[in-house]
Amino acid sequence: MPRLARLALLLTLGLAVPASALEARFEVRYGILHVADVTVSASEDAQSYAAEGHVVTAGLVGLLRSVHLDLSVQGRRQGETLDPQHYRGDVDTGRRQIQSELAYTDGVPRILALAPPEPAQPWDIDAADQGGTLDPMSALYYLLRPRPEVPCGQVLELFDGRRHSRLRVDAAHVSGNDAQCSGAYIRVGGYSATELQDYQALAFSLDYRRDAGGDWQLTRIVTHTPYGRMRVLRQF
Repeated sequence: MPRLARLALLLTLGLAVPASALEARFEVRYGILHVADVTVSASEDAQSYAAEGHVVTAGLVGLLRSVHLDLSVQGRRQGETLDPQHYRGDVDTGRRQIQSELAYTDGVPRILALAPPEPAQPWDIDAADQGGTLDPMSALYYLLRPRPEVPCGQVLELFDGRRHSRLRVDAAHVSGNDAQCSGAYIRVGGYSATELQDYQALAFSLDYRRDAGGDWQLTRIVTHTPYGRMRVLRQF
């Protein structure tokens, strides 16, 4: 079944009939190298949403190092506020792997599945203390979904089943039909002291462009990683 058809079916059976759909593709580049592809599909109406995202390595990098992210979420909407209900994530960054499944009750996540097993650590955090956080897919969709206002000037708290992080997105600088927001991805909890000290925050910028219908579309993400400048470019 095609991806958007699956999302529409989820909304029809579990939430509501979808009123709009989104399909977006991005290329991840380090310099001139095309290193990964990102696809995001989503369907929503006034009360609900479903979204999924996939990241896979591409080009020569894909032959040398396998990286993938497969994320999906279903949730409710209240205006521009996203309220996740069920999240699945399968993430392999080449350095870290996590497969998680979360359910939410009154905004509080509950772990349904979490792998691979890890020994208890002093810095572990409890899902019951993560009320009000978003899953990673909902956070990505919040920044990506077209809307009449630029989705900047926000702080989004994230929890993936083990770790709490923060997306700080500063107010937009708007010039005509273009807008740019600076921000940072910040480690908060579930990390060792060494991890927090070595790599606590990752600065980035988001570029938006207003389309013919008046909605702002995310077109580019730029960040500087330990491996160099990375650009995530929208393919229209």
